[in-house]
Amino acid sequence: MRICLIGDTHGFVPGLEAAIRACRRHAPDRIVHCGDFLTSPYSPDPPGETMDLLRAERIDVIYGNNEAYLRDWGTSRWDATVAARRRRPDSPDYFLSHIERGQAKISSADLKWLRALPEELSLDGARAGDVFVSHGMPGNPFATIWDTDPAFTPAFTDHEIDAALSRDDVASADLILCGHTPGPTLLRIALPNGRAALVVRSSGYRPGDGPGPWYQGICVLTDGGGPVSGFARWSIAFEWAPFVPRDPSWTDVSP
Repeated sequence: MRICLIGDTHGFVPGLEAAIRACRRHAPDRIVHCGDFLTSPYSPDPPGETMDLLRAERIDVIYGNNEAYLRDWGTSRWDATVAARRRRPDSPDYFLSHIERGQAKISSADLKWLRALPEELSLDGARAGDVFVSHGMPGNPFATIWDTDPAFTPAFTDHEIDAALSRDDVASADLILCGHTPGPTLLRIALPNGRAALVVRSSGYRPGDGPGPWYQGICVLTDGGGPVSGFARWSIAFEWAPFVPRDPSWTDVSP
């Protein structure tokens, strides 16, 4: 089985197109986007184009922290969404007042699709329970327990971390795929049940220098089919796909 992982394309349609082309060259069984395919409150390109492309290409998609605001504004989930975000030390107050206007740029059909997306996935087609996908920390797309950046790592208690990793879908995984990062990360973690999992974090986009191309990261994971898990079972390669943004002056204010 071969999985191609994309993450954190942040509404750059040319970047998503380049990533999908790069993935297709590897003839994957599944292409997974692990969230932050838009930027909240405003994406650099029309958000409907990104969602159309994800659907047309039949990408497995979960939502990230950027989509959470846009999908939850005006619903009963909004207060819980903001409360989860406020656990991070950096304040969200500078952009929250714009979310309503950002949501208004999304069609009713696209908003319905966005609200139907899962927060996490256990992939069908892999061996049962082997592959788990989340955007950040399981159960919290706004943060991660695998990050060293204090802006993304609230002070979770040991009990909270243990509870997140003890969930059946996480604790049974040999491979955990996630994003919420500007660059690729690969590490092995211990799970509370005595097992271990390989964590692969996708690459976001990387602005180029001067007038040259920008780059969107992908990860190619090939299951060797052996009886062992983790590093010995999966062949893993990171790539950067070049693209030209429509507006190179756009500034990422991803929250």
